[in-house]
Amino acid sequence: MPLWLYHLPVWQFGSLLLASWIIPALASFELVHRLWKPRFDDTDKGLALTLLALVATLNSLLLAFCAVSVWESFRSADSAVSNEAVTLSALSRDLAVMGTPPALEARERVRAYTRSILDEEWKDMQGTPGGTGAAGGGLHVNRIFRAVQRIEPGSAAQEALLHEIWARTNEMLKFRRERVSASESTVPASLWFVVIAGGVMSLMPLLVLPATGFNRAAVIFLSFSTGLVFFFIAQMDRPFVGDLSISPRPYERTLSGMETWDQGPR
Repeated sequence: MPLWLYHLPVWQFGSLLLASWIIPALASFELVHRLWKPRFDDTDKGLALTLLALVATLNSLLLAFCAVSVWESFRSADSAVSNEAVTLSALSRDLAVMGTPPALEARERVRAYTRSILDEEWKDMQGTPGGTGAAGGGLHVNRIFRAVQRIEPGSAAQEALLHEIWARTNEMLKFRRERVSASESTVPASLWFVVIAGGVMSLMPLLVLPATGFNRAAVIFLSFSTGLVFFFIAQMDRPFVGDLSISPRPYERTLSGMETWDQGPR
């Protein structure tokens, strides 16, 4: 889907997608009956309704598969964001407890990385100009690893804490990769084509029905329901773009927690 659509308010995006299904379907129904004026016997209508049931069932299964797939991807992206933010928060506390100059330097690297996610990487994931992309965040991650490498434990307790710090650092890298991967993955164009073609084919058998008010309502209802699922798939396809996108608040809470720690006990 074009990226500019996701920057529209959600009601405009939804209305546009629903209209793109309802208007062509109803217009096609009217044109067929006003210009072509076909006459179908009961056998033709029965066959058309049978095809409608078959195609609609297959298309419903396809739409359900796509909807579940994009929803799982959305949840995975949301989970990666939350897990990375929690890991950064825990890592910053471990480094603060360690308290040595190299540990405090590493903690500042963690703070800088968290800020870079909010100020730079998030823009890139949203498709907004001004972001530095994954490369900029990768540099911050490398600096964190180098800073942690310079930490030398001075006691058994610090040595145990250093093991925990390394575990948190590796977890941070893991969740970062999951987040970046989720931001780059989208529904392939071939699948969009199949979904759209299936939706159109499920509406075509309705053209054999007489041009009555009830049948027009049936065309609107079927195209509306197809458009709703299509809208859901489109919204979930890009988890970091649009009004319904994943929020960067977990990282904001991480920075807030670091600032609270710096202020000391109250």
